[in-house]
Amino acid sequence: MSANIEGNTLASHNGCQMENIIKSLYPEAEFHYKGVIDFVIDGVKVENKSCQEYINATGNHNGMRSGRFCFDALQHQTLIEQGGDYSFLVQKDSNPIFFARVHAKNLKLGKWSGVKAVCWKTIMRMVI
Repeated sequence: MSANIEGNTLASHNGCQMENIIKSLYPEAEFHYKGVIDFVIDGVKVENKSCQEYINATGNHNGMRSGRFCFDALQHQTLIEQGGDYSFLVQKDSNPIFFARVHAKNLKLGKWSGVKAVCWKTIMRMVI
């Protein structure tokens, strides 16, 4: 899916769907719909990241590429400073195929400003 209205709508829908999965896994989670972090579980701030396993990409030779998680530098630094976690969900046809919850400080993303996109396979290698 390319960056367009249809793709953005699908991404938003998938994000909400994956958030519902987190709610079922952690019914005690306190969701914060405004602010830097998505929710709190047992006093730990957690940011939810989700992506598709593969998306359409016109620039690739086979027309597909692996999905990406988007990280915000301020959000990442906030999670590290406050001992927070990420929950990662990769989905295929709206079904989760990979889930991990990881301490933000354990991700070696380097230094950057703004937003950074990282292939879900790269993240998976960091957390397994």
